[in-house]
Amino acid sequence: MQPDFSQVFLKGVLNALLQLWYIWLILGLVLLGKIIFYLLEKQKLAKSGIADIDSMDGKRFEKYLEVLFERLGYKVERTKYIGDYGADLVTQKNGQKTVIQAKRHKNNVGIKAIQEAVAAKGYYNCDKAMVVTNSYFTNQAKELAVKNGVELWDRKDLIRNLLNIKEEGEIKINQTSLEAIPTDSSDKCVICSMTVSDKVRRYCLDRPEKFGGKIYCYEHQRKVDTSPNNSTNG
Repeated sequence: MQPDFSQVFLKGVLNALLQLWYIWLILGLVLLGKIIFYLLEKQKLAKSGIADIDSMDGKRFEKYLEVLFERLGYKVERTKYIGDYGADLVTQKNGQKTVIQAKRHKNNVGIKAIQEAVAAKGYYNCDKAMVVTNSYFTNQAKELAVKNGVELWDRKDLIRNLLNIKEEGEIKINQTSLEAIPTDSSDKCVICSMTVSDKVRRYCLDRPEKFGGKIYCYEHQRKVDTSPNNSTNG
């Protein structure tokens, strides 16, 4: 009786796989390492504040926005870094598809970013177009965005959404920016602990782009500046 060829073949394949078990182990460990690195990177990006963003390069800023929009409830897809046709992210939420142009800048963002977003909206068949920056937009860019229905997020919008995604109204960031967003009615300067008036407290909280949601007395207000002009361009 001749042996079943399929059984012989299957037995040979299994033996070969067993003999090469160490290779599969190495491949598994490499894959596991990549997954752990990816999760740790996302966790680190999620904790970034505005000062961290100011020091990012363009590619890392795109990765940061991917994490940010995911935490805001969007399904996010990053486009390829080169030849992206003016889009860095494509997001979906509530049945609406939005193309996003990310601009990590030291100076104000001009009309070119708006033009790229408009072009990308058509290319990716999106319902909306958006440009997000850690800086601000020129008046010409704002006007062009209004004419073309492009949503703009500047530095203030970015900070506001940073606050929105943090649990219990708190945000962790580095020492040069928003280290903690107060959730109570604290009336003490975070530097010298001097009690300030309600007017001074409200003045600081109403200007998150300058004071990062923290309270400073009048003397220390002049020493605080979280504007992008003091940041290095990546």
